[in-house]
Parts: sequence; C-alpha cells; structure tokens
Amino acid sequence: MVSTWLGTGPARRRTFDRRDLVGATAMVICVAVSVVAAHGVAVKVVVGVLGASAELGLLLNRRFLPPRVAVLGVALTIGAGYAITLLAPNGLGEVPVLAGAAVLPMAVPPGPVRNACVAVAAVAFGVTIAVISRSPAGLLAGVGAWFISDRSIEHAALQAERDRAVALLAEVEASRQALQEAAAVEERGRIAREMHDVLAHSLAGLSVQLQAVRVIAARESAPPALTEPLDRAAELARDGVQEARAAVGALRAAPRRGVDDLGSLVGGFPGEARLRVTGRAGRLSPEAGHAMYRAVQEAMTNAARYATGSPIEVDVAWEGRTARVTVRDHGLPAGRGPSGVQGSGTGLRSMAERLEAAGGSLDAGPAPTGPGWRIVVELPVAEAPEAHGTAGGAAAGRPTAPSGESTTAPSGGSTTARENGGGEARA
Repeated sequence: MVSTWLGTGPARRRTFDRRDLVGATAMVICVAVSVVAAHGVAVKVVVGVLGASAELGLLLNRRFLPPRVAVLGVALTIGAGYAITLLAPNGLGEVPVLAGAAVLPMAVPPGPVRNACVAVAAVAFGVTIAVISRSPAGLLAGVGAWFISDRSIEHAALQAERDRAVALLAEVEASRQALQEAAAVEERGRIAREMHDVLAHSLAGLSVQLQAVRVIAARESAPPALTEPLDRAAELARDGVQEARAAVGALRAAPRRGVDDLGSLVGGFPGEARLRVTGRAGRLSPEAGHAMYRAVQEAMTNAARYATGSPIEVDVAWEGRTARVTVRDHGLPAGRGPSGVQGSGTGLRSMAERLEAAGGSLDAGPAPTGPGWRIVVELPVAEAPEAHGTAGGAAAGRPTAPSGESTTAPSGGSTTARENGGGEARA
C-alpha cells in the first residue's frame, strides 16, 4: 500500500482560483499576527520563517508535488504550524495546522493510511493546544481538526464518485458513436449488396443482349443508322457496369472521419471545449486525417476522465508540410483531489502506433506552462496549400482562415468536463 502510494511520476498540478488567493491571504495575516505576538527578535524571525514554510507546504501540495507524495507538503505545513504554536502561544499558529488538516485527505489515498494520518494529526494538535493552554479544553481543538478532515474526506469521496460518473459518461458517449458508425457501415453494406444484385446484374445482362443484337445486325448487313446506336448503347452499358461496381465498392468502404469532423467532435463534447484553426490547410492522406481525428478524440476522452471540470483547448496549426494538433487541459480545478480513475496507458500507446503508421508522431506529458496535461500530434501534409488554398484536411473545398487568423468552435455542452500525471498512467 505504502510503496504503491509513494510512487513517482510527473506532477499532476491543479489550477488556482479565488479560494486559493483568499486562503493564502488569510494565512499571511495569521502568520503576521503570530510574528507580532512572539517575544524577541530571534523568535519573531523564526516564526516568520516557519510561516513562510507553512505557505510553501500548501504551494507544493497544490502546484508541484505529484498526488502520491503531496503529503510531504501537508506535513511541512502542519509541522510549521505546530512550531509556531509553541513559539508564539498568543499567535494564530493553529490556523496552518487546521489548513493542513483540511487538505490532508486530498494528499492521502483512501484507506487505513488516510484514517491513521487524520487521527494522528488531530490528536497531536489537540494535545499540543492542551499543553500550551494548560487546560483540557484545548483538546476541543483536536476534535475540530478531526471534524474538518472528516468533512474533507467526505467531500473528496463525493468528488471522486462524480469524476468517475463523468468519465463513464464520456466512455458511454464514445461507445454510442462507435455503435452508430457500426450500424451505418452495416446499412451501407446492405445497400451495396442490393445494388450489386439488382443494378450491376441488370446492366451486365443488358450489355450481353446488346452484344448479341450487334452480332445479328452485322450478319444481316444492317445499315449504319442501326449499328451506330447499337455500338453506343453497348458502350454505355459497359460504362454503367463499371460505375455500378465502383459505387458498390464505395458503399462497402466505411467512411473515415478526418480533419473536417473535428468541429463536430469538439462541438458535441459534453464539457467546455474550444477548437482553433490557424494557417492555410493542406491535404492529409485519408490515413493521416483519420489518425488525427482519433488522437483528438482519445485526448478529449482522457481529459474528461482525469481532469473533470477543466476546459479543453484543441489547436490545429497548418505549418507548410506539417499539420500540428495540440490538445491540452488545465488540470484539476482547485479543491479537487485525484479522481480515483486509474489508467493503464493503453490509449496513449494505441494512439502513438496509429500515428506512427500514418507517418506522424505523438508527444504527451504535463503542460510546459501552467497546470494541466498536453498532447501534441504532428502529421505530414500530403499536398501543400496553394496561394488561395482550401481547408479540410482529407477533403478539400472548405475555405480556411488566412495564415495567422483562427476560427473557433466552442462546445455545445455544459461547462463540466486525463491520462494523468502524478504517477498514474493515462489510459
């Protein structure tokens, strides 16, 4: 349990909001009060350093440490709070301890380890306050710390259940789309069989009959006024057979989604998502366009699983002979712990294999700036854009924004909606 918990991996950083700013400001005020309440310059300096350490612990837990080792930041905050309480009994050193107790459940996975940590922190806090105040009533502070932690545990559990529900909703939606595509392919196959049985056979029979009439006309020395229309009719029948076979083949081939379908993919996402296209679009091969579509679909599904509630940005950049797609989220919103959804990394491996087969590449990992996860896909452009190029990737004909401009397609879903960092492999 402990060895699994104290794993390593890229940090899964969370976003800041106004609540974090309010909490940081309150912490600074409490530290300032404790510094004023301390006696002696040396003690004041030590209390100030401890206060900065308490702030640093919360910052590490929120911003930099992976979830599985974020308890180290919480321990720093709680320890600094205890020390401030001892050095400045008339100050507000209890506040950092209570703040650490509130975020402790977010840093410890569910189970006996979490319960033990919360109990030890609450008892130690109550005993410390009782010793300083020299009154058993100080134990009530420990009860308060335990109560805050218990409520945080309950909130984290409810949030994890909600995140799992959102993840399941995204997977159900993906399955529904797959079933619709399978049904469409089956229907196209049925129509193709009917066309082959009726149209192609009828035209083939007509062609045979026309050939027989031509032979008879030649044997009877028919005039050109008769033979020429027969030749033309036979030629049309042959062309009709070929076109019917081509149509049947096209119907049997399943339609492959590509760059043109990214707008509907982002627009139909059940969370907050945005699509931006820059540059003049070139032409991708059908395989490359389909690989790009599937990569974006997988990345958005991961974001719904591992960064529930975070807005998703999809940027398509056409850069000469290269098409680059960047999909990123902004991490878990403030106040949320890990969603509890575990990933195996299979989705990323499959995505990389599909892109490699299409001549592309995949780069996935924590966003270089700010919190969140980023996936970058690069694919070769089969045909560079002309001076007045067309957009559409696998299919030309749609106008695109001139180089440097962008088009934006916001999603139509509600504003709710990763493989994650923090030592957990993304799916």
